[in-house]
Amino acid sequence: MSVINNVLKDLESRESRFTPIEIDPIGRQPAAARDLKPVLLALLLFLLLAAAAWIYLQGQHFANPGSASLSPASSAIVAAVAPATKPEVTPGVVTDQMIGNQIIGLQIRESEDDMRIEFALRDKVVAYLKQRGENSFGYHLRDVESQILAPVISNNRWIERLTINPSDTGVDINFQTAEDILVETRQNLVDGETIWIINLRKFAAVDTASENVVADKPALREPRPGAGLPLVVASVDPAATDLKSEPTPVTALSGGVVKIDIESTNPNAKVANQLEYAVELINSRRVAKAQALLQELLNGNEDYNVRQHLLALYSRQNQSARFLRLARESMLKYPDDTLFKTEYARSLFQASSYRSVIQLFADEVPIDADQQALLAASYQRLDEHESAVRYYQLALAQDVANAKNWIALGISQEHTAALEDALNSYQQATKLGNLNNRLRAFVDKRSRTLRQVLN
Repeated sequence: MSVINNVLKDLESRESRFTPIEIDPIGRQPAAARDLKPVLLALLLFLLLAAAAWIYLQGQHFANPGSASLSPASSAIVAAVAPATKPEVTPGVVTDQMIGNQIIGLQIRESEDDMRIEFALRDKVVAYLKQRGENSFGYHLRDVESQILAPVISNNRWIERLTINPSDTGVDINFQTAEDILVETRQNLVDGETIWIINLRKFAAVDTASENVVADKPALREPRPGAGLPLVVASVDPAATDLKSEPTPVTALSGGVVKIDIESTNPNAKVANQLEYAVELINSRRVAKAQALLQELLNGNEDYNVRQHLLALYSRQNQSARFLRLARESMLKYPDDTLFKTEYARSLFQASSYRSVIQLFADEVPIDADQQALLAASYQRLDEHESAVRYYQLALAQDVANAKNWIALGISQEHTAALEDALNSYQQATKLGNLNNRLRAFVDKRSRTLRQVLN
């Protein structure tokens, strides 16, 4: 204890000395300026190296797709990947995406009396005269595709030239005839196949007491010696002149002038001309006048064709209520006609009445490819994908070349976890082609995703 006490006393006796310690003050101090160029250059070099490595690895993956294995994270992908969006796959709807009808055959028949050009179609077509010139005709077939090349025609007494040109809304068929040729078109159902026919034949001559008048061009010959009377011919509409017109008596007028009137004996000619005039009004965008004229022609001699043109007009003008009403009335009036029933079903589909579409075809056996596809699309919109797959397969069994139905089938197959089948459906659509950019991008995206999942 004495030693400790002595040490403590010694410490107390020493003089105290305080040495201050410098400490940086608390707070922000201005940082010294630094040169960032080396850091940015290093970062840029790193990004370039990373990009080069990624490109190299992608090339290796596509060169040897089987050698790459999925990481644990990617192996946990859900088997059925539902697409984020559904493409518009409504069959037969008049849009820029779907044209289901096709020209599937062309025949030219020639005889001593006439020449017939026959186009075989998958379904009935809305056809109208688009252009009319001297000895030239241009018909438009709405919502039709064609891969048929027009034959080269030479030294033919009926027709001089024929062209078949696709357009945004269908197919244009243009031809040049010889002089004095009557052109008739009609649409028939032969052995279950729709045939659109162009018939060419010579105008028949109409003999009178004073001369021979050709119905197409009422040019008069020189009067016989001794006749002594000038002739005046009334204006004649070639389309309104029937080939079987009876000889018209010559009427003597005051002043020694003879007038020849040529009138049609065909009661349908006037209505046919009015229908053609209505189509010309539509083409010249005088829609209101064309619509009023077509409505007046309903239930007349050209009722069936009038209804087709009026439905096309309502569709073009987006008059969905009128389209639905006219399609329903037309279906009831022509119960055995497939076209009007399909148009009515399509209008129900566009109005989101999917159950009504299903009920419409519930007792219909058999039904065509467009109707099968409408049924399938209705089930798809109701998320009943197993039924959608079945009806899309039935539709494709009748029309295997419909790329948009293959895409729709693939969508429903994904929802039923049939991923390999879905990938095959997308591949079929890609092989067929004729897809717009949006559908092509959709198919490519889904195909890539499915390959990743299946591998």
